[in-house]
Amino acid sequence: MDKSAIVVGKEYAIRERRIPGSPFQRVKLLEHIRRNKWKAKWIDPNPGLVDYVESAQIIVLWKEQKAFLRDEEDAARLAERSDREGFKPGSPIAEAMQQVFESMGENIAFYGHRASGEPEAFSRVRARAHDPDNSDPPGAYTDRLRTLHWSFQAALDLARKFCAAEPSTVLVDIEATEREWSSKASRPGEEYIVPLLNQYRASWAIIRQWTGHDPAIAEREAYIERLQRLVWDTVYALQKAGLDNEAAKLRRLLERR
Repeated sequence: MDKSAIVVGKEYAIRERRIPGSPFQRVKLLEHIRRNKWKAKWIDPNPGLVDYVESAQIIVLWKEQKAFLRDEEDAARLAERSDREGFKPGSPIAEAMQQVFESMGENIAFYGHRASGEPEAFSRVRARAHDPDNSDPPGAYTDRLRTLHWSFQAALDLARKFCAAEPSTVLVDIEATEREWSSKASRPGEEYIVPLLNQYRASWAIIRQWTGHDPAIAEREAYIERLQRLVWDTVYALQKAGLDNEAAKLRRLLERR
C-alpha cells in the first residue's frame, strides 16, 4: 500500500510477509514513528498486543480486505490462464504487444502476462480495431478499482486486430525508433546500442507481420540491412588494421543516406 495513503487511527489488514494468499492480521494504527515504521494495536489475532509494523506489511484497509482477496484470487487465475495460453516473459511477442498497446494512446497497458486498463478504454480500442464482440473474453475480470484485466491470448488477439486496422498508428513509432537507433549504432562510441537494436528488431518484425506490411518490402529492407551490417563490419576491420582513411571513406558513404 502507498505510504502516503496510510492514515493513523484506521484499521488495516497486514501480512508478516508479502506473499499472495498468506493470512491477514487485523490491526489499528496508533502512531507513525519514522519513515516506514508504524505503531499498531492488534485486533486479531493476539488482541491488545501493541507492536511495530512497516509500510510494506500494510496491505489494505480492513473494510476492503474481502474485495482485495477476491482481486488476488482473480489475478492468480488470470496468471495461470496466461501461462496455459503460452505467455513467455521477455519474448519478442510480449515485447511486440507492449509496444502496440503503448501506441494506441489509450489508458491500457500490457504488463507481465495481462493487459489492464479502464473498461471504456477497452471499448474504444475494440471499436477502432473493428472488433464487433463487446463481451469480456474468458478469464477477464474487473477489480475493485474498476480496472479491467485481460489474459495474454485475449490481449494478443486485440493487438493483432488493432495492427491490421490502424497499421500507420503502430508503425510510425517503431520506424522512427529504428531509424534513430540505427543512426546511433553507426557512430563511434555508440556501439552499446547494437544489442538493444537487435533485440527489438525481433518484436518489430512481428508487428510488421500483424500490420500486413508488404512482405516484398520487408524482404528488401532485410537485404539492405544485411548489406549495411557487412559494410560496417568492413569499416571496423579496416580500423583494426590501421587503415583509417579507407574506413573513413566507407563511413561517409553510409552516413549520406
